[in-house]
Amino acid sequence: DGCGKIMLWAQTACLAAEWLSGQPYVDAARIAVIGHSRLGKTALVAGALSGRFAYVISNESGCSGDAITRGKRGERVADITRVFPYWFCNNYALYAGCEDEMPFDQHFLIALSAPRKVIVGAAEQDIWADPVASYLGCVAASPAWQLYGGSGVELLDREPVPGDVLHGGEIGYHLRAGEHKLKIEDWQHYISYIRRHG
Repeated sequence: DGCGKIMLWAQTACLAAEWLSGQPYVDAARIAVIGHSRLGKTALVAGALSGRFAYVISNESGCSGDAITRGKRGERVADITRVFPYWFCNNYALYAGCEDEMPFDQHFLIALSAPRKVIVGAAEQDIWADPVASYLGCVAASPAWQLYGGSGVELLDREPVPGDVLHGGEIGYHLRAGEHKLKIEDWQHYISYIRRHG
């Protein structure tokens, strides 16, 4: 039923990308959208809405962002829809406490950016966002890139640990030490990924 603030913010990002793509000083084929936390969710929605973004960067967007919902630690649908109900459509709150009944999960949102590049950043101490669930979201979204002949995210035979930087596929992922922030280290990883794939 309608949309929430995240959809409105994402639409604004899409309009900005549309304007930027017409400017002579912008490489329209290399526009990126980035966000941290709620704006990481917004970046994923913007990537789903507009093909203008060559790179969709989600930094610690967690619940209702890049983290798979089923089995997730930390923040759940009940928490986020109670505190920030205006971010989402009203019907999303119907899944509070019953996430396993959802006909979708967050990897659907990540997959909507295929075959373009998606980069996900996580932090070890950010259990509320759950860095393992974010990695699992990337893994579950990877088949969308495989449809285009890609691979998605590099697969690990273990849970990710701080220092893991997986930049070989169309979905990049890194896990750093520390808390819920967009840090210089994150920026360095995003720039490195774009230079490698650009």
